[in-house]
Amino acid sequence: MSEHSVTVVRLDRTSPTEREKIVLGVQDLLLAQQVIAPNDRRDASWQPSSWKAGPAARTAVAEPVDWFDAFLDTANNGVDIDGERHVHHPVENDEAPRCPECAAEAPTVYTDTYGDWLEQWWTAGDEPLFTCDQCGWTGPIGDWCSEFSVLIGAPAVTFFNWPPLSPTLITAIRETLGGGTGSVVSHW
Repeated sequence: MSEHSVTVVRLDRTSPTEREKIVLGVQDLLLAQQVIAPNDRRDASWQPSSWKAGPAARTAVAEPVDWFDAFLDTANNGVDIDGERHVHHPVENDEAPRCPECAAEAPTVYTDTYGDWLEQWWTAGDEPLFTCDQCGWTGPIGDWCSEFSVLIGAPAVTFFNWPPLSPTLITAIRETLGGGTGSVVSHW
């Protein structure tokens, strides 16, 4: 059986104190909307997340799915809200982003130096900038169009094995995270 997740992550640098406040803000948002609830059946292999689907979890999905009741009993369907900086990788979904101005594929330097800029982003903490080979637009990697590219940052909210999330919920999470944000859809 395969797994998937959707992670919404803040890309801007933040201090540990700021990250802690943001994590609490995201928790408050999702608890107030009853999208999540404390995981009272936490288990390292079955339900490892601190949060589980809450009583209003159905309101968090983009459209009704006939398998939602089965989803509630699925292993690893929790939510993690993490204040530590991590690499968020799409795993099997990995693909280069596209230019938001002209939709051209990422510049050659993106793919040719992938390991180098990723290591630099991880160690130095600055989101890399890329320039489109076709139209000349320049912007940080989080502003390029893709849900299937690697991002680094914190805090992050990860939904494991949920049906597609509503754009309204994603927007509310991004606003609560503040700053520049991105999302990564992973499959493994």
